[in-house]
Amino acid sequence: MKMAKDDAIIASSHADTDAVARARSAGVLATARLTTRASRAPDYAAENAALVALARALTGPDGSFLQFLAELALDLCGAESAGISVLRLPGEGEPCFDWVAAAGLCAPYRNATSPIDDSPCGISVALGAPQLYSYPQRHFPFLAVPGPEVVEGLVVVIPSAEGAHGTIWVMSHNEDKKFDQEDCRLLASLAGFASAALTLRRSRKLAESEAEQTQRAREALEQSDARREEFISMLGHELRNPMSPIESAIAIAKRSTAADDKAVRALTIAQRQMRQLRTLVDDLLDAARVRQGKLALKRSHTSLNEVVFDALTGVQHHIDARRHKLVLTGVENKTVVFADHVRLSQLIGNLVSNAAKYTPTGGCIEVSVQSRASELATDVEPTAENRIVTITVRDNGVGIDASVLPKVFELFAQGPTASNARSEGGLGIGLALVKRIVDLHDGSIEIKSNGMGTGTEVTLQLPILSRQPERVVPAAPVEAPSTRLLLVDDNPDALEALGMLLELDGHVVRSAHSGAAALEVTREFIPEVALVDIGMPGIDGFQLAQLLRARPELDSTLLVALTGYGSESDKSRALAAGFDLHLTKPLSIDKFRDVLGRRVGRTIEGLL
Repeated sequence: MKMAKDDAIIASSHADTDAVARARSAGVLATARLTTRASRAPDYAAENAALVALARALTGPDGSFLQFLAELALDLCGAESAGISVLRLPGEGEPCFDWVAAAGLCAPYRNATSPIDDSPCGISVALGAPQLYSYPQRHFPFLAVPGPEVVEGLVVVIPSAEGAHGTIWVMSHNEDKKFDQEDCRLLASLAGFASAALTLRRSRKLAESEAEQTQRAREALEQSDARREEFISMLGHELRNPMSPIESAIAIAKRSTAADDKAVRALTIAQRQMRQLRTLVDDLLDAARVRQGKLALKRSHTSLNEVVFDALTGVQHHIDARRHKLVLTGVENKTVVFADHVRLSQLIGNLVSNAAKYTPTGGCIEVSVQSRASELATDVEPTAENRIVTITVRDNGVGIDASVLPKVFELFAQGPTASNARSEGGLGIGLALVKRIVDLHDGSIEIKSNGMGTGTEVTLQLPILSRQPERVVPAAPVEAPSTRLLLVDDNPDALEALGMLLELDGHVVRSAHSGAAALEVTREFIPEVALVDIGMPGIDGFQLAQLLRARPELDSTLLVALTGYGSESDKSRALAAGFDLHLTKPLSIDKFRDVLGRRVGRTIEGLL
């Protein structure tokens, strides 16, 4: 902006060279007369009073302050017109002077404009010094306006760091009033105040413009982030849809080819890869929850030994594939914690999976658990110190470069090298998710590595240790009797595969590909259990549940909602629509079998 303004002033000064010569030739530029006139004595009392008033006016808006300056100039110089003309900046419109303040006979012309070239203000800025003009209206056509003729005009430049903000000027309209050096001094003093005010105004405008640009950039970034999170969430849910029919089809194929060892091995590989895909999809959905602050815990008293066992079982295939040596210590005695069993197991599993991923074949992974469980088994009061459980995962793998360490907890960050991460699979979500789960448990996490090739050590400290609660004996799995089932889903593959698998279990199954088809099926077939997909076109799952509940013959039917969304609000909406249970995609066939086995009418014995 500074260069643009300088360029405008330089261009103006070149254009005004001829204007200066013409004004001098015409006798309108009469600055030399100031040196021959006697100056009146300064009136310091009036000047001091004006400065006091000016100081008070500083607290007001920019426009009112500049107007006050023009009125002071009118009064102190004994003029009949006064004003302030400001150079318009590039980008604000056509180059000109804006009359931002005007007093006296010129007051009606406030907010008017005047040209830069061939004008008293333009010539004064070009010459860079106070200038006196005699009968200027006779030479400058734009000044030819109705009213008393201007006898003299005194123009003083308002300085700025870039050259000039504009000018402050006074005019006389009668022959008795002539300006002198004292008027020059007074206007120069007021020009200093005007310069400060205009500098502040332009700085404020620049700051507001930059703030507005920053705000727009921030809003654009937030919108971009929101769209990305929406896409990630949608992608995760869409990927879940085909997983259930694929898993069901694999399970059917395994049962149908149980005598063929080669086929069973191939299908086992497919099941293992589906498990990996399920993990990736869950990670995508968790990433969206982390960014949106929607990741929550479901705490309960649980066995830390079982948490660790579940975590290691889930990643055992990684360890076996690389022939790693796994050393587990600190879980010899039962330790009870108050934590989210699933999330804590996920946390440990992610850390061990990372260790396996970045440790060469035949490497060593150590998992150690330390706590003061023996103290809490007595009557010692729980404290912040004795409730700490320390879990350490250590490997002798490739390590982490010092430049990567500060970024390892960022979403979609991968290390030690992105190419290695891609070759091993993964989305760069694991450690960001681990950090969030640790934070939700009010714990801390520390990652140490002495650089590439030195291995990595991750230490968790979680204040989750709890006293041994009363033992709750988990209910044993119950084999479900033959049940009349209605499956409703607009995905034909999911319908066929799940139906075939449940028929192999001995159930009587009817399928419907839409809400309308389900209503038609139930005219002749009364199901004991209906598994209904929520997101169907036409009559969706919520509407279907309400229609089914309105029919007395279906009062005893257990309605189970199936959806890719598992938030508390989704569950509440399903229950309000008439569903008895809410399950999330991809459907766990083992969980659904458990539902069927524990069903008593429309209730489930011992919630899952």
